[in-house]
Amino acid sequence: MSQYPAPYPGPPDPPTQWSPTGRRPRRVTRMLTVLAVLAGPAAILGMWAGGLLGWWLAAALAVVALAGGAAFAGGTVFRGPGALYGAPDTGDFVSGARVLVVGGGYVGLVAARALQARLGRSGDGRHRGRRSGARDRASTPVGSITVVDPQPHMTYQPFLPEAAGGSIAPRHLTVSLRRVLDRCDVVTGSVVAIDDARRRAVVSLPDGLSKEIPYDVLVVAPGAVARELPVPGLAECALTFRSVGDASALRDHVLSRLDAAASVVPTTPADAARRARLLTFVVIGGGFAGVEALGELEDLARRAGRQVGVDREEMRWVLVEASKRIMPEVTEPTAARVHGRLARRGIEVRVGAGLVSAEDGVVRLADGTAVPTDTVVVAAGTRPHPLLERTDLPLERTGKVRCTAMLQVVGRHHVFAAGDGAAVPDLARGALLADENPQLLTAPTAQHAVRQARVLAGNVVAHLGGRPLQPYQHASAGVVAGLGRRRGVAEIRGVRLMGWPAYALHRAYHLWAMPTGERKARIVLDWIAAAVLGRDPVAAGAVAPSPRRGDADPAVAAPEPARPAAATGTPRTVVDPAVIDGPTLREPHPSAPTPVREDVPGGGRAPVTGDQPALTWLTPGRHDFR
Repeated sequence: MSQYPAPYPGPPDPPTQWSPTGRRPRRVTRMLTVLAVLAGPAAILGMWAGGLLGWWLAAALAVVALAGGAAFAGGTVFRGPGALYGAPDTGDFVSGARVLVVGGGYVGLVAARALQARLGRSGDGRHRGRRSGARDRASTPVGSITVVDPQPHMTYQPFLPEAAGGSIAPRHLTVSLRRVLDRCDVVTGSVVAIDDARRRAVVSLPDGLSKEIPYDVLVVAPGAVARELPVPGLAECALTFRSVGDASALRDHVLSRLDAAASVVPTTPADAARRARLLTFVVIGGGFAGVEALGELEDLARRAGRQVGVDREEMRWVLVEASKRIMPEVTEPTAARVHGRLARRGIEVRVGAGLVSAEDGVVRLADGTAVPTDTVVVAAGTRPHPLLERTDLPLERTGKVRCTAMLQVVGRHHVFAAGDGAAVPDLARGALLADENPQLLTAPTAQHAVRQARVLAGNVVAHLGGRPLQPYQHASAGVVAGLGRRRGVAEIRGVRLMGWPAYALHRAYHLWAMPTGERKARIVLDWIAAAVLGRDPVAAGAVAPSPRRGDADPAVAAPEPARPAAATGTPRTVVDPAVIDGPTLREPHPSAPTPVREDVPGGGRAPVTGDQPALTWLTPGRHDFR
């Protein structure tokens, strides 16, 4: 035993709460940025000293450059502790409530962004509760925020039609969760179950593993999913329209149909029918989503058709709606005017027509109409996320979480919900509590989602601080929708607008609602480029169309097995179509030599007809695919 006393270990370390997505201080980068800001006025003064600029012009430019640089430095460079020199602030860590946000959509992003502002300033990725200045909110008992979503980004869905139409780059509709929520723990995974009795959420991770995330306060905002219609053959041939990937795939698909139709010369009735099928587009659903998607795609196809040699009269656009009228979000006179506008554009609007089947490339309606088509787009509304059924939270009859006007789940004061999956009573219509009558609930629109997210964040902080909660109440000011380039419809407090004024209002509102100024700037630049240079008609992700299984000529026999090459002459490469995993072409490439068959009775040579394996026309050795 040692005769010297053990050294004093010191006080125990305070509990820490980490955010692996936080940013670390970059003092060298900040110093270089400040020097670059000051270099602008210095260069202008040097040009004045050299006689290149007059004194009044040089002074004005120097003042503008200095003011702009100061604003830039104040907004970005000096953000966070340790801006230019010195160590980051090592204030006390705060142990507070653990907030779990389920869903990284619009509601989840805005709510988490408002909640993280109540945390301390983040200098090295940790949640801090002590801030200097008048904006200190250390008294807020929020310790950590965890956001769980299958995608690491938020998608602003009201702009999806413009992304499909080519006015906006699809990636500009997304907002990176880790970039914006730099003081939150962002988990990329799917919440498969919620046990609120134990205050645990089970998350399935992309690598197949799962883990439990505990919480003290739960924010439920998983959004909604596309509604599945029980129509035979629809799931196999339909294209959905709910994500950025769907918008990109739909745009490429429509453009590829135009390219395929331009390659078909209607010399025979069969070729004419094939070309007509390629140029027929059917949209299921006459709500805002379906009408906006159809309007943008029709405008894109009409303009792209001029370049590929497809006339506008050859295209057939069909809008199918099971109810008695389209666009239930607006009044009946406005819906009737939109119906007339679409009809004047040559679009067939079939209301009150139920969908019977979509098998074998033919859409059949309840009135007996058969529409052969290669393109079926489903935009027939949404339903609550299936996750809500795997929770112990109270649900109403449509599957949404029952909430009070304070956006609290009924009977669960620590659980909040908003957005498409929440049944929030609409106080503007006279509702008091979550009612089973859907007429007394807020509509699943972006207008309500924007405002509910902000009220929810404030109520979470008020709940943790023991302060009264604020009820959500908003009377809808109206609705706006785009119908294609410079075409739109709007109803603002009883005033009906059509044409380009409504289209400008539609763009202005959704640009205001788009999160982050950086994404707003990118969208504006996309609009300017599309207006000046036109929309780009290239389908970068399209795949060459392949014939359907029933299109093969029944007279063509099955492909023969590989035969040995002839003893003399150039070796002949024979490809077995059975081992090719890819599309087949009705005709070989124009630059390829005409393939022949040498086993014709009588010793003759005859051209090969029917389906040919893709890429068999390539000369051996010309490309190395190994």
